[in-house]
Amino acid sequence: RPYYQAMPGAKKQQQQQQDYSQLKLTELRELCHNRGIKVSGRKSELIDRLINLDSNGHDSNNSSNTIAGHSKKKAAAAAATDSFGFSVAYRGALVDSGAGGSGSGGFDSSSTATMENNDHLSRTESQFQLRQLAKERERAERDRLVLWRRPFATVYYALLECNFLLTNLIIRLWHNRLRVGLVALLLMALAGLRHVEGPHRRYLDIVEDTGLWCSWWIWLGILSSVGLGTGLHTFLIYLGPHIARVTLAAYECRTLDFPQPPYPAEIGCPSETVPDTVLAPSIWAILSKVRLEAFSWGAGTAIGELPPYFLARAARLSGMDPDSEELDELEELLHEQRHLARSPAAKTQLPFSTRVKLLVHNLVQRLGFWGILLCASIPNPLFDLAGITCGHFLIPFQTFFFATLIGKAVIKMHLQMLFVVFAFSPHLVERLATWIGGAPLFGQFMESLIRDLLEKQRRSLHRPAGGEAAAAAAASSGSAGRSLLQQGFELLVAGMILYFLVSIVNSFAQSYYKRQYHRDKAVRRAEEAAKFY
Repeated sequence: RPYYQAMPGAKKQQQQQQDYSQLKLTELRELCHNRGIKVSGRKSELIDRLINLDSNGHDSNNSSNTIAGHSKKKAAAAAATDSFGFSVAYRGALVDSGAGGSGSGGFDSSSTATMENNDHLSRTESQFQLRQLAKERERAERDRLVLWRRPFATVYYALLECNFLLTNLIIRLWHNRLRVGLVALLLMALAGLRHVEGPHRRYLDIVEDTGLWCSWWIWLGILSSVGLGTGLHTFLIYLGPHIARVTLAAYECRTLDFPQPPYPAEIGCPSETVPDTVLAPSIWAILSKVRLEAFSWGAGTAIGELPPYFLARAARLSGMDPDSEELDELEELLHEQRHLARSPAAKTQLPFSTRVKLLVHNLVQRLGFWGILLCASIPNPLFDLAGITCGHFLIPFQTFFFATLIGKAVIKMHLQMLFVVFAFSPHLVERLATWIGGAPLFGQFMESLIRDLLEKQRRSLHRPAGGEAAAAAAASSGSAGRSLLQQGFELLVAGMILYFLVSIVNSFAQSYYKRQYHRDKAVRRAEEAAKFY
């Protein structure tokens, strides 16, 4: 008879309690996930759920019927459970009740266990490959849904996704109508105070201008980090040029007291002439001038890293498989990690990108806060993987977010600001122009473009007196005399924004297609389950 079937009820439950208690919390959650039950809670709660599941007819005496009634994915999950060495639910199916002796077939228990584990490993590998093949086929079909291949279908699916998101937003607002009403009343009160004359108007204007300025940079940071399929590189086309203009103006005007309100929309030297004896502002003063917008942009990038974290965390707690591409990447890494644990020599055969991803994964998993801080403090295109890893291993939200915020908005932003300020200091710009001029063929032409752009930038900082007419004339002459370098940069920015908008349409269409595909898949599974029962 099987292992647990030969025991009385109380002794059987005690043995199950002892076996489950030897497992770690992560192993228990993995076992619960593979057996289709809730994975959240303490270790004792997980053990009670597993014992109740075994006592309700899912133990070893009918495990074969349970496996046969499940889909291939559930069978692969059960095989993967046994590959960890968990002999709780299935180890008695092939082992005789005489422990240590030979069974009816003449097999030794240790050799039987070895054969069983090897069979489970091979089944796990094959099932993993089948799942990956099915996902790749669906993903290939979804990737064909782009504007340049199927324009009408892409636009149609994108509109359906917009309708779905708008409907969900309205439903969420209705469910939180009390909070929405309080926020609306607060905004109406602030709008009313703004139209009332008094000394408070000046402070409200300061708060409004600062809030809108910070919100703009936070939004640009979110766009750069989230990207909806591709990142809009807002540092290269917005924040970087802004810091460069402030740096050039600080050295040209020898002051940071730019006249307001044109600043920060426009940068110009003050009308009062600064004496030649006054030194240019220091690097630290220039950094302080742009620190608010740089910190806001960095905070936006930190906020943009939250969706992968919440997606992986929700999938782990619910025990569901959302079939996300990001989670597929994490699953592949975990599969490679288990494979390397069995054969360490195979690490040298992995591609460089996979080894780097494994390094980021292990760094975040082992070091926690400091690992996240290190990954967020350097330019790291693989940081999405760090967020997914943190969500999968249930790292607390405050640990992940504050480490990401400090790394991106403080450490990384100061490094980027220092680089831009150093790169656009006058002596380095002159050296760069001279170095480019020494290049063959187009060197002299590019040097003339750079020097012409710098000269126009200097003239724009010193606006001639004469009222609005002179300012308008200067603006029109400046727009008419734009250099080829300026026009090329504007075309580059327009192209990046256009590509970003196209990627949003493609991403919306593919998201709706993916949701519809999994909805139909769930309906088919429910119909098959109804036929089975």
